[in-house]
Amino acid sequence: MFAFETASILSNMKFRYYFTITKLAFIIITPIVLLILPANFFDSGESICLSKVLFNMECYACGMTRACMHLIHLQFEEAYAYNMLCFIVLPLLGVIWVQWFLKEWKRYKFYSRQAEA
Repeated sequence: MFAFETASILSNMKFRYYFTITKLAFIIITPIVLLILPANFFDSGESICLSKVLFNMECYACGMTRACMHLIHLQFEEAYAYNMLCFIVLPLLGVIWVQWFLKEWKRYKFYSRQAEA
């Protein structure tokens, strides 16, 4: 019985280790992909905003994705035209993104030390 529990715990630790590596890869790759994509990548197409689709009204977040994409590419006037709140949202998102990376990095270090022991 004890051997089964130990194997289960080791299997769970291995899963968490690889899952943490996957999350770290996502955290690192996503901003790189957004920088590689052209600034007008999200400019065309149908809106998926529920407020706009259901009620035909724009909400405060309408155009935020397009505005942030233009802001990432340093196109300030276009970013402001889509949504002026992106100048607040994108820096806050960057801080949250860095905090998430640091948290996952600590988990990765913890699980890698546990695997060595």
